[in-house]
Amino acid sequence: MKTYLFFWLEKKNLVDIEPNNKFALRHRGEAYYLMGRYLEVIIDLTKLLDIEPNNKFVLKYLGEACYLVKEAIIDLAKLLGIEPSDDIDELLKKKKIVRSI
Repeated sequence: MKTYLFFWLEKKNLVDIEPNNKFALRHRGEAYYLMGRYLEVIIDLTKLLDIEPNNKFVLKYLGEACYLVKEAIIDLAKLLGIEPSDDIDELLKKKKIVRSI
């Protein structure tokens, strides 16, 4: 975990200096993924996807992070006794969940 934290801190500073730095966004997104911080993965990799729409790495990890967040939302809804719906898919597709954070 120390390695991920160090790597994340290094890339966080680079993204703060250069918000559209593809290298920093990719590697910070990867560090977030390894730390299990999937909402941050979605934020960084969505931004990178806007810059590089055909990046296979981004598409793979963004898809996995969205899936994991969706599963977490469904599990939380079940815990709270709320019926999960397809609205979660639509919100994720429209990035409304990410923007509301």
